[in-house]
Amino acid sequence: MDYHFPIDQTTKQIQKILSLPNSKLFVAANDDNKVLGYIQMSDYENTYHKSLKNIITLAVDGNHQHEGIGSKLIEHAEQWAKEDGSYGIRLVSGFERKSGHKFYDKHGYEIRKEEINYIKWWN
Repeated sequence: MDYHFPIDQTTKQIQKILSLPNSKLFVAANDDNKVLGYIQMSDYENTYHKSLKNIITLAVDGNHQHEGIGSKLIEHAEQWAKEDGSYGIRLVSGFERKSGHKFYDKHGYEIRKEEINYIKWWN
């Protein structure tokens, strides 16, 4: 799935994400500093289980998928989560993202529940 978002707004969002106290953005780049992929992580705290980290986004350039970039990113994120005292990682993945599901299965993630994701915009 492609996400289209204006570059100026993307830049603002990256600055905001990087300023948050416990949000991380890990980037994989080639020798020319071209971004090949990234993973965005944050805290996931609630009243009914131990502290977790949340994968907000994991994306790899379509021209570089199946090269191990996503695996390296998720391994790095897991290491950070462990070092930060998290008990695990959770994520939400769209029903249609079958290749993503296989990727997460391969990395030991289990389906916990199926849900419907709601959103309400006010701007």
